[in-house]
Amino acid sequence: MITDTIYLVSTIGLAILLLASIIVLLFLWKNQEQLKEENLRLKTKYEEIEKKYTGVHAEQLRYKLNPHLFRNALNAIQSHAYQSYYALDKLSGVLDYILYDTDGRLVTIKEEIAFARNFIEINRLKTSPLFDIRIKNRIDEGDPRCNQAVIAPLTFINPIENAFKHADLQSDNAFISVSFSFENDSWFVLQVANKINDLPVPLNTKGGLGNTIYLDQLSSVYGEGGYSCKESINNGIFITELRIKIL
Repeated sequence: MITDTIYLVSTIGLAILLLASIIVLLFLWKNQEQLKEENLRLKTKYEEIEKKYTGVHAEQLRYKLNPHLFRNALNAIQSHAYQSYYALDKLSGVLDYILYDTDGRLVTIKEEIAFARNFIEINRLKTSPLFDIRIKNRIDEGDPRCNQAVIAPLTFINPIENAFKHADLQSDNAFISVSFSFENDSWFVLQVANKINDLPVPLNTKGGLGNTIYLDQLSSVYGEGGYSCKESINNGIFITELRIKIL
């Protein structure tokens, strides 16, 4: 009798253990399938963006933009010959990025931010040594999103270049602010702000930067719903906010 009871208890215990194992395995399998679906979705989106960027139209946009960027960089260096060594070092990094590092591929957010910093340093030569330039990087470089190739190269340039072009460089309270951040896990945000003079700065009615090539590039690469680009003026401060969906 005792033996039968022990056998029954053991059988029930094994059955419970087996049932629990099956439930755990089903849970793990379901999670694995969800991860596979998510990875497939991200891979598909990446391939779509990469295909758009590497298309003929995007390639044409790239070559239209680069000479303009190169000319402005050289003008900045030429106007401050006494800082040429420092400036040429930054320019070398900019040119390497444009001509070699980004040829025919998307780049990581980390790479594009590093490029933007070099570009800012070149343009800093146009300003007084005391001019207030604020760079706010709110992104942890250890964040896995920083190393995902989801950004078209030179995406950050137009807002930054326009800030230096339209900023009031003479006023005591003048400034240029550039910030990088993530929002809600799915969006990268570049915000550029600058103090402007009393002359009116035309806003683009489509919410872009008044640059047809740049807007065309954003639309071609990121597509509808994949980005937004808004401008605003508040108390004499011109603000551009570029948002790019990365997930």
